[in-house]
Amino acid sequence: MNIETEAFYKMRKKMTPVLRTKVHELKKTGISNVSEQQIWNYLVYAKWQRESKSSISEMANDILSLEVEQEET
Repeated sequence: MNIETEAFYKMRKKMTPVLRTKVHELKKTGISNVSEQQIWNYLVYAKWQRESKSSISEMANDILSLEVEQEET
């Protein structure tokens, strides 16, 4: 997925509710320092950029199944 295209921005807008859900889920588990934009950027660069095309449902699944490790202090 080319992150500079108009399609990228349209897809980001469609994924906003899913991203919000993931951020809310993370906050409930004590991880409050991850934003919607950070999740989106990570998946764009780490996963979706290598794939030719992903469906909306595949992208939503990728967001919701993302595991975030909490640093121990």
